[in-house]
Amino acid sequence: MGDVLDIAVGVLVAADGQLLIARRRADTVGAGFWEFPGGKFESGEGPFECLARELEEEIGVTDIEGAPLVRFTHDRGPRPVRLHVWQVNRWQGEASGREGQAIRWMPVDALDVKALLPATEVILNALRLPAHYLITPAVASLGEVGWLTAIDRALANGIRLLRVRDHDLSDTRYAELARRVVERALISQARVLVDRSASLMHEIGAHGLHWPASRLADNSARPVDDGFSLAVSAHDADDLTLAVAHRADFATLSPVSATASHPGQTPLGWRGFERIRRDVALPVYALGGLAGADLADARAHNAQGVAAIRGFWPPVSG
Repeated sequence: MGDVLDIAVGVLVAADGQLLIARRRADTVGAGFWEFPGGKFESGEGPFECLARELEEEIGVTDIEGAPLVRFTHDRGPRPVRLHVWQVNRWQGEASGREGQAIRWMPVDALDVKALLPATEVILNALRLPAHYLITPAVASLGEVGWLTAIDRALANGIRLLRVRDHDLSDTRYAELARRVVERALISQARVLVDRSASLMHEIGAHGLHWPASRLADNSARPVDDGFSLAVSAHDADDLTLAVAHRADFATLSPVSATASHPGQTPLGWRGFERIRRDVALPVYALGGLAGADLADARAHNAQGVAAIRGFWPPVSG
């Protein structure tokens, strides 16, 4: 990828959850496509300074408040760009198209990716994903009753995305338990990913697949249809590249810290995580020896959030 143009992008989220999008003018690159507002850095500007200036100039809002959402690069336009995307939850003023562009407020699930600028789906994935991703431990560690009780408590504690992981179960037994997790998750409007097959995913009503990169390499195309999630377990830059090539919705990158489940594996540390994660065009969770208290560090190193087994697994005794 050649010289990369840095662009700040703002996703304004209204109190009712709707997002502001703007239509590219006829005299601009990408004319007719819809986008989240923003623009290129000027000399000496940081991401937030650029974003504040661009939003005031383009749509007339000031005093913005928000946080970084995701940073990534892509070359699917006329030149390579690095998008510094912020979620903006508060601002002053009423948004309007101050440069003659049309604007529109829409729910995230009503947005048509084909009508949006290329790579906007990466931003939408980051918006839809929660900060915490629970990966379940083996059922044998607690027994079925205790394991399902812990699932219930995790959902009650706010977990909204989880992966059912247990390599020791037969497909039949795995499907039985995963189905029970899906039934529970639907009540909490949580999403469940499985790690076996697309057919099993459909059979039990799960929301997507989570595969290791090595298994994904054996498939020439994305193994699930759009509308279902595809997650990938990555351990190096090649794994993340493979995930992007198969249009994964997100990945986990591990191990950031030492873990009991992989005692012989050298941890990446936060510097290693950020070096491998780079500006790859998909949301990436930090995984390995982490818990909710590590979220700020994860976000500071361009992670979507934290994925964990023990870190999010509630106690069931007492």
